[in-house]
Amino acid sequence: MDAVVVRNRKRVYALAGYTVISRPSGWYFRRTDYDDDWRGPYASETSVCLMIARALKKELVKRDGLPI
Repeated sequence: MDAVVVRNRKRVYALAGYTVISRPSGWYFRRTDYDDDWRGPYASETSVCLMIARALKKELVKRDGLPI
């Protein structure tokens, strides 16, 4: 099913909740509403934040058909 984009309406995008933890092996994150689907390790807080930003971009592309 193709997404329909309404161009003249204000769009608001919100991330689902994410949980981030630091372990001795590195930084890990998961969507808060999913059980035990931890992703990582990442070397820094910046790296884990970039991965969460990439997850938002994938959602934008999926939802609105925005170009990659």
